[in-house]
Amino acid sequence: MEAIERYTVSQDWITLLLLLVFAFLVVARYAFPQRFSHFVMLFATDKYLLLKGKDPNVFHPFNLLFFTINVITVTLFAHVFYEVFSEGTIDRPKVLFLRIATAYSALVLLKFSLEKIIANVLSVDQKMNYYLFYKLSYRNFMALVLLPVCIVFIYIWEPSALALYITVGIILLMNFITIASIYRKNQNYILSNWFYFILYLCALEIGPYFILYKLITKL
Repeated sequence: MEAIERYTVSQDWITLLLLLVFAFLVVARYAFPQRFSHFVMLFATDKYLLLKGKDPNVFHPFNLLFFTINVITVTLFAHVFYEVFSEGTIDRPKVLFLRIATAYSALVLLKFSLEKIIANVLSVDQKMNYYLFYKLSYRNFMALVLLPVCIVFIYIWEPSALALYITVGIILLMNFITIASIYRKNQNYILSNWFYFILYLCALEIGPYFILYKLITKL
């Protein structure tokens, strides 16, 4: 019987990235045990937001650790998404990963900077700081939920287009629930400034992710 040569793509670099993510989780767990225990229960209770939202420091080392985990996890998922929908194999997967990670990080940081500038101009820094902390906390938590999904898609089961669309749909639904929750809590303030709110929603909540989608699909 004639042997058939099998071509495989090395995933060692992905394994190293995941080990780095787990290392960050260990650091966060042991360096900030109380904050970590409250954070992992974020969708079950508001205790984390109630305690840490009183002084919402988005540049706290704990938040920076989880933002890094967020970038790696989201980029890995986008990488898997691109692999499934691209024709043929990807010649330079590491370069693609770096491009997606750079685009995602730059978009998030640029969006954050614009939101801070607008808050300063409109003199609503306190409300915007809490809003940014709220969004950052929930999106970091969603990245933590997405992590095991990425591991399954990369090492155990090759996802279909339907599975990826369902995953994206669930993530978007979680994101919508998160945003709707904080808008509901501040509905009186929003209604009194509805015109600026609509401009903000279109320019800084919907537009950037549409741009990111276009950038990734053209890589």
